[in-house]
Amino acid sequence: MLGDMTAMVEATAETELELLEGLRTLGRITALCAELSLDVDAEAPWFFAMNGESRCVGGPNPDGAYHLAMIDGRHRYVVSGERNSATYLGFQVLAGTGLTPRRMAAFVSDHQLELDAEGRFSFVLAASEPSAAELGPRPWVSIPEDASSIVVRQYVADPLEEQLATLDVRPLERPGPLAPLTDDVLSEQFTAMGWTIWKLATLHQTIKPELLDMPNRLITAAAAELGAAETTPDNLYMIGTFRLEPSEALVLEFEPPDTRYWSVTAENIWHECIDVRRRRSSLTNATAEVSPDGVARVVLAAVDPGFGNWIDTGGRHRGFVTLRWLDNPIAPTVTTTVAPLTRP
Repeated sequence: MLGDMTAMVEATAETELELLEGLRTLGRITALCAELSLDVDAEAPWFFAMNGESRCVGGPNPDGAYHLAMIDGRHRYVVSGERNSATYLGFQVLAGTGLTPRRMAAFVSDHQLELDAEGRFSFVLAASEPSAAELGPRPWVSIPEDASSIVVRQYVADPLEEQLATLDVRPLERPGPLAPLTDDVLSEQFTAMGWTIWKLATLHQTIKPELLDMPNRLITAAAAELGAAETTPDNLYMIGTFRLEPSEALVLEFEPPDTRYWSVTAENIWHECIDVRRRRSSLTNATAEVSPDGVARVVLAAVDPGFGNWIDTGGRHRGFVTLRWLDNPIAPTVTTTVAPLTRP
């Protein structure tokens, strides 16, 4: 799989930078997939961060956090934590193992969480309803027996003001002795690892690949169009690609959707967020400026043009751009213009 993906990167890259970033992205994806497939204990799972300071692969929202726990639907779990103040918090249970395509099996939005006076929440994941004594005051969320993971998404509009939720997952029953590793188990894990490497490394070929041939425009894509396992039903998107000369900028103009959260993010061709620690490659409703006429003007360019909300492409001549928003308001109309880049 690594050999095949290396050949794919070499065949796809149009520049030396794309080639090098593609190979680095493949390495980062491999590291993530090792955690997903090899470093697991479904009887006693834990949440780990899928993205970090430098690893931002798979087309995520860089303004927030993604955590994952690997589970087995034949077991039962208690998910708990403190809600805190992140703008958005959502729990998605995925099902499907081995080469079986992943699907969304359950979803709990922050609107559905039952919070106590201290802002804490807790719910039980199980294939069949636990007894009243086992549940206590916690709600039951039904999952299938082939449930394989819990994905948690948090979005932050203002990082200076918001605090991420705390998360915990524990088995409802005390787990038994740890079973010894077997050849069959390890081979299944490596199969799953290879499958996930392919999936994450080829997103540009599987999610709206036609956009590569019609750059500098955005189209609306509901969650289901991007893959039910890749996002949640309360997220909506406009997605497109940019292709620019060094002397050009792409200007997006739109009236922001009436929602608690929206953002615009630039990615390289491998659906990796662009240098999130060192560049301004994403804007949210709290960090973007809206003109008095109610229009947000976002400019993608290699240098700051001195007007609008600048997203730094870092000199990349092409890549993806995503406008995401929450809670199903009417999709905005986005006007895109390729303009000469004039330095202030």
